[in-house]
Amino acid sequence: MEPRPHVVGPLTANGKLDTTRLPAPAAPAPPTRHTEPVTDDLAEQLRVVWSEILGTPVDLDDDFFELGGNSLFAVRIGATLRARGLPSLRLRELYRHPTVREMAGSLASSSRGGED
Repeated sequence: MEPRPHVVGPLTANGKLDTTRLPAPAAPAPPTRHTEPVTDDLAEQLRVVWSEILGTPVDLDDDFFELGGNSLFAVRIGATLRARGLPSLRLRELYRHPTVREMAGSLASSSRGGED
């Protein structure tokens, strides 16, 4: 017979964890974000596209990969940007600039002919 793992917390009469008597989980602290309003039209358009593709609200400083982004979503974002006449997205740039704010800066810079 294997030894039982050590259980810490309220127990039932049978020695099992009594989940009804556990304290409520602590609410996670909200991540710190830049609070300035969106003034850049490209950043706002990117935010909308990312939200549509990822299926979740996206803020300027949310990380694409932390939101569940992957290569398939990246390709879909690139195709949507092209379809809307927005600057072209090179997939490696998404890895280098994984937030809307960073991506908008990169796309704006590349559309002006500047280098990152």
